[in-house]
Amino acid sequence: MLITFAPMPKFIFSSFVLLLLISGCKEEVAPQADFSADFAYFPLELNQPKFYRLDSIIVQNTVRGVVYDTITLEVRETLVESFTAVDGMTEFRGERWDRPLAGGAWRFRQTFTARRTNQLAVRTEDNLAFTKLTFPLRDEKSWDGHAAFDDTQDIVVGGEFLDVFFDWNYRYDSINVQKTLSTGLSFDQTTLITQAETNNLIDLRSAYEIYASGVGLVERFIDARHTQCRVCCGGDTESCIDLPWDEKAEKGFILKQVLLRR
Repeated sequence: MLITFAPMPKFIFSSFVLLLLISGCKEEVAPQADFSADFAYFPLELNQPKFYRLDSIIVQNTVRGVVYDTITLEVRETLVESFTAVDGMTEFRGERWDRPLAGGAWRFRQTFTARRTNQLAVRTEDNLAFTKLTFPLRDEKSWDGHAAFDDTQDIVVGGEFLDVFFDWNYRYDSINVQKTLSTGLSFDQTTLITQAETNNLIDLRSAYEIYASGVGLVERFIDARHTQCRVCCGGDTESCIDLPWDEKAEKGFILKQVLLRR
């Protein structure tokens, strides 16, 4: 007996083949990356104060010449509340207080906010948002930590205007290394972020931050100074170029902050 089949309409045949292809393929789902170890470098915990030693030096150009005004303080930083930002993300508000290192009454200085996503960690202070870390942490990975604001804007320092953050470039220089601070505290896992490395005739910008796993920021340093070679050398750049910055700087500041306890 001869059995014949009526031709299958093209659209039915195409759908049938597509179903066979789909049923024969298993969907592969990429495993979700786990960055929890990286997130530990920027913990967000309420009511967990951290105490720092802060050495601050302001370069002031006075009628008596250039003066280095030095002050040493104890700083306390605490995240005091969380809230939902306009973009739906959870944000934390912190408070910064300080007092003389020898002790005394605490003085309120400023509020700041902090947030962390799967891609980055941000701290906002003085209306400037700094991208402190990016995830995942990788050696030599670099990013623009000042993408949220114009880094050429001037900041008032010691009564003078200075473009403190111009041309910074953040970079992971070491990840998960043991570190002992000058205050004697030791951490098994720290990450160093180099932020600025400019040193030319008129500008010095040197900056870095160190974060410890489970703790957050444990050390930061900024040296931002500028000269026009007028005070030291009457504008003679030839004699100015090889002078150390302690002799030729005309404005700027040096700041070092190191964790004391928590």
